[in-house]
Amino acid sequence: MKFTFQPLRSALAVGFVATASLVSGCDVKAKVDIAEGGRIAFVEPVIRTPIAGRPTAGYFGYERSYNTTDRIIAVASPAFKRVEMHDSVTEGGMKKMVKLDTLDLPAKSSIQFAPGGKHLMLFEPTKELKGGDQIKVTFVFAEQNPMVITFNVRDVVPITGTDETMDHSKMDHGSMDHGAMNHGDKKP
Repeated sequence: MKFTFQPLRSALAVGFVATASLVSGCDVKAKVDIAEGGRIAFVEPVIRTPIAGRPTAGYFGYERSYNTTDRIIAVASPAFKRVEMHDSVTEGGMKKMVKLDTLDLPAKSSIQFAPGGKHLMLFEPTKELKGGDQIKVTFVFAEQNPMVITFNVRDVVPITGTDETMDHSKMDHGSMDHGAMNHGDKKP
């Protein structure tokens, strides 16, 4: 049975995520083989170690070999009070973040969640987190069953496409102009 009333589907998905975070035994670390028609992979899922009182970010690669499309309609984690998908966009020469309520997943595609681009924003950790911890994050899709992915917490995350790393653990994010920073998407 396919839902066509999307607000109802979204409400059901949020309820499922809340329940799944309490009782789920499903754990996907990096790559997932799907028997019928394709493969989905979450590659190198990492969450930056949170700084007290500040939201943190999550990054990963997403690969889809299916001939069909799908959409991420919700993301949640029992380790955070709220998880959102964001994208960094440039408007009028200024870089800003925009919240993504859903994310289309084209057939046979890959999407990179990386510094300076699409990423997860994770708000208000429910416990203190440190480098080396593992966090479960549930992705709810429009067409397939939800998936629980294990993210590694790290103090340093790689800048996409380079061998550089960015150590956020010692930075004062409150006084920074993130729009002017090099997050790996532009050369100094």
